[in-house]
Amino acid sequence: MAVFKTLAIGTGDGATKVEGIMVPELAGEGHASLIVVRCARGFLMCGYLSLEKAEQLGDAAVRVAGASFDDVLANKVTGMTAKAAELGVTPDMTGAEAASVLNR
Repeated sequence: MAVFKTLAIGTGDGATKVEGIMVPELAGEGHASLIVVRCARGFLMCGYLSLEKAEQLGDAAVRVAGASFDDVLANKVTGMTAKAAELGVTPDMTGAEAASVLNR
């Protein structure tokens, strides 16, 4: 079953919320989960999804490794589409920082 969770990004006046979607153990027990964090202008995604396809579709997509929502927000960006870079995402950002940019 899919898990939907509202995630808080940032603190204070800059705090914002995004939607986390996870399909645990997508290919069965012991396999990785599929994770997407949906923001206002794009999304973070795990390695299960295709960055190349997101690029073809013109999406603002950011790939971040992780086995949980917390991991995806804490880990560094491992790839992004040109659209995400245009919006201000940089390779040195964490998933949370990238989500903040994509949620402006």
